[in-house]
Amino acid sequence: MASSRSRLAPSPTGALHLGNAFSFLVTYALAIQNEWELLFRLEDLDGPRKKIETMQESEDILTWLGIGWQGNVLHQSKGLKHSKAALETLILANQSYHCSASRSQIESASSAPHADDVHGVPNQSPQNISSHNKIVHCNTNWRFVSSGCTRKMNDEIIGEHSFSNNDDFIIWTKNNTPSYQLAVVVDDHRQGVTDVVRGNDLLSSASKQEELYSALGWDHPRWWHIPLIVGEDGNRLAKRHGDSRISYFRAQGVPAERIIGLLSYWCGITQELSPLSMHSFTEQFQMTNLTAETIVFSAQEKLWLLDSC
Repeated sequence: MASSRSRLAPSPTGALHLGNAFSFLVTYALAIQNEWELLFRLEDLDGPRKKIETMQESEDILTWLGIGWQGNVLHQSKGLKHSKAALETLILANQSYHCSASRSQIESASSAPHADDVHGVPNQSPQNISSHNKIVHCNTNWRFVSSGCTRKMNDEIIGEHSFSNNDDFIIWTKNNTPSYQLAVVVDDHRQGVTDVVRGNDLLSSASKQEELYSALGWDHPRWWHIPLIVGEDGNRLAKRHGDSRISYFRAQGVPAERIIGLLSYWCGITQELSPLSMHSFTEQFQMTNLTAETIVFSAQEKLWLLDSC
């Protein structure tokens, strides 16, 4: 087994866009430069929004860009027994209790949260958790008992941050599936992931996940939270910004080297927009050149991509 390991973890709730590609290229470059083993895991738990057609497309797009990984593609939905075992461990330790919440709140718990998401699930922590849990109804929700303390966590890119963990967040839903927070911790641990690279809108999630790691007696991975790609309005890329899907640009005849060229420009590898190969990207990428600021996908950059068609 490699001494260090990371993962590519797309969710098939929508087609991969430029923001996803940015995160995956940075992960791939770090893996190549640091000799990490790199896994591919489809985080396919979000049943109501999961799109089957995007699952194969995610593999195709990453291969087209030149991103490789070791081993077979892993499906998060096929490892639920591991998350269930972790839940049972937390229940026995009185660190989880059952509760009621709305369908929308449960669906939110299944997906990766972002900085602009508001779940609004009030805490219902009972005075005696052990007694409370003896009375359980079928298909109930389970919540993690947060410490209520401020946690200092270190990020390899952003540095030290502190978060107050006062939210007893959902870790298992009445749909009999783990929440995002529990599933990602369990899968990263059992798959030996030592380094997690993702957008900085998930920075606060790392604090929650560290509490889960601690409660389960596991070491947490190193965190690498990279800048978020947004539209000109400052919000995460979405349909309102026009089409930013990689499949759209590929269908328009945009070569992979042009996509990589734009991402290289965002990474500070190049000072002007120009096509670049994946080999050159992984050789020239330097984390110290990566901006700490949010990166805006501009209309001019989109025109540059389509200029090659």
